[in-house]
Amino acid sequence: MVHVEIAAEKLFSIGPLIVTNSMVGALLASVLLLLAARWFTRRSGIVPTRGQTIIELPIEFLAGVVRGTGGKRWRQFAPLVLAIFLFVLIANWLSLLPGVGTIGFAEEIGGKHIIVPFVRAAAADLNFTLGLALISFVAFISFGLRANGVRGYLKELLIAEPAYMTPLLTPIHLISEFSRVISLSMRLFGNVFAGEVLLATMLALTTASVFILPLAFVIPGVFIGLELLFGLVQALGFALLSMSYITLALAEHRQT
Repeated sequence: MVHVEIAAEKLFSIGPLIVTNSMVGALLASVLLLLAARWFTRRSGIVPTRGQTIIELPIEFLAGVVRGTGGKRWRQFAPLVLAIFLFVLIANWLSLLPGVGTIGFAEEIGGKHIIVPFVRAAAADLNFTLGLALISFVAFISFGLRANGVRGYLKELLIAEPAYMTPLLTPIHLISEFSRVISLSMRLFGNVFAGEVLLATMLALTTASVFILPLAFVIPGVFIGLELLFGLVQALGFALLSMSYITLALAEHRQT
């Protein structure tokens, strides 16, 4: 019986390190990105081939967005934004491959036999999305400190205008800063986990009515196509939100 747990399932442990199936998904996405980067740097040419054009198209699109909205310093954070986009995109699309979330070892819990998958969508684990959100948050803080200096950044964060509003607005500013971590991580986790549950539900329904052969093939195909689109949208949204936070830190510097 294939099931969907809100927490990543443990596969094995190496000393104090617990390896989960979502960690395997994130590791596979990293390996695929590294192999693709290695292949692309060796095979790319001045005159792009059809495959090279397909790979470069989303990267050039996002680079154009960063260049158009990031100001003069867009080159400083463009690699980070592109890396986040590609990593989340590959991790999301990897979860749609056959066997991911469905092939694993059998386990009995509460008298029911379930399958614990070897590989699971990385973003369906809140630890993964929280880690990415913290990277984005640290980047935003570092660019703010680099642009304003420690004193200028703390003044922007803790001192309000007019000054008598400081006791009221300073807690709001602090909550606003830290809420970005929560919003980034929960948005990506919620959407990917919901998609995982939806695919598992549709797979169970079509398997139960497998005698209706057209539905057994068409319905999962439709939802997988939608998940491909949603995976792209979620990766783009996470990367663009990270970019907007960094751009905001640099824009505050330009206004002072």
